[in-house]
Amino acid sequence: MTDEIIDLEEEILDEETSNQEDEETDEVIEEIEETKDKKKNDKKVYEEEERSWEQVPLTKKLLEEIVAVSEVFELNKEQTDKLADKIKEKYDNCLVEPGEAVGIIAAQSLGEPGTQLTLRTKHFAGSAEVSVGSGIQRMEEIVDGRSKAKYPTMTIYLNDEIKKDKSKAEKFAKSLIDVRVKDIIKLNEKFEELKFSIEIDKEKVKNLNLELDEISETIKQGLKDLKTRQMENTIHFQIDKKGDYLKIRKELLNLLKEKVHGIKGIEKTLLVKEENEYIIKTSGSNLKAVLKLEYIDQSRVFTNDIIETSKILGIEAARQLTAQELKKVLDDNGIAVDIRHIMLLADLMTYTGEIKGVVRTGITKLKASPFARASFEETTKHLLDAAFKGEEEKLTGVVENLIAGQPIKVGTGMVELLMK
Repeated sequence: MTDEIIDLEEEILDEETSNQEDEETDEVIEEIEETKDKKKNDKKVYEEEERSWEQVPLTKKLLEEIVAVSEVFELNKEQTDKLADKIKEKYDNCLVEPGEAVGIIAAQSLGEPGTQLTLRTKHFAGSAEVSVGSGIQRMEEIVDGRSKAKYPTMTIYLNDEIKKDKSKAEKFAKSLIDVRVKDIIKLNEKFEELKFSIEIDKEKVKNLNLELDEISETIKQGLKDLKTRQMENTIHFQIDKKGDYLKIRKELLNLLKEKVHGIKGIEKTLLVKEENEYIIKTSGSNLKAVLKLEYIDQSRVFTNDIIETSKILGIEAARQLTAQELKKVLDDNGIAVDIRHIMLLADLMTYTGEIKGVVRTGITKLKASPFARASFEETTKHLLDAAFKGEEEKLTGVVENLIAGQPIKVGTGMVELLMK
């Protein structure tokens, strides 16, 4: 009996202890949960405070720049908010009004200053060595999307190995010049005496870092069927019989066109020092061949020939270059035009995937409206074509509605009002 009572007491004690322990555990768990919730809320509040300015409807790039600026200048939340508001205000002022006739404004903004451009065909980049087209001709060339640039030039940046070393850079620049046999020789023809001689210009050979022996070897190889005799820098040729004149003359003319060294299309080079490094400016352009060379910085080499750029680097690169070159022409003449007008024109010229000029065979040809095509050039032809094909005029654009004498759907014309 006594044993049973003792057992019972122990059971009751155990139960009380375990109940007490359970209560303590519950309290601890509750405390932990509370702390977690508090931390979560604090974090949420903190994040909301930190990120509240990020709700401002700005582009991703602008938001990233705001973050970068606030980190650099260690701005607090209030200051960052203020900065974001200021930028938002500026951003809103830059936005185009709904219904704004952006095309016409861009056309005016580029067309009017275009009349102020110089008629000088070329100016010289740094020296009389490299001529660059400028003024109205260059602008016309870009806007028309011409397949051949009149004054193609390249700017070649060098890699770390030689960009600071003047002598190496100079040697490399000379090795780019396209040299043909005819550029470095003087021809003395005496066909009636059955002989002729080729004199190699020592001065030119020396200036271009070429070897006299190599050139004389090239010449001898080109006319290997003839008897030759070399005296210093002159090679004398003897013709065997009279009947070979025509054949030999043909071979000689082919030999004159032979390449001695350099890159096809590059006529002259000029070494210029810019911001502590040497760069090469060239007259003539061959982007494909230059990109294969070893001493160049491929990421910065560019040509001013837009068509060539589009073929080698793609349409996006050509679009960028179109805007850049137009801006440069205007800047050179001291004319300030908002870059957005230029970018709109560059977009219009390249959106089909190839460069289309603002000419009758370019972007005008792509327009769906017969009236719009007829309003540009060759009016009768376009109207007759459209009539033969039974084309429909939907009167959606600006020009078509002007011709039909209707209000244009631009600006206030976009809104239709009903009055009771």
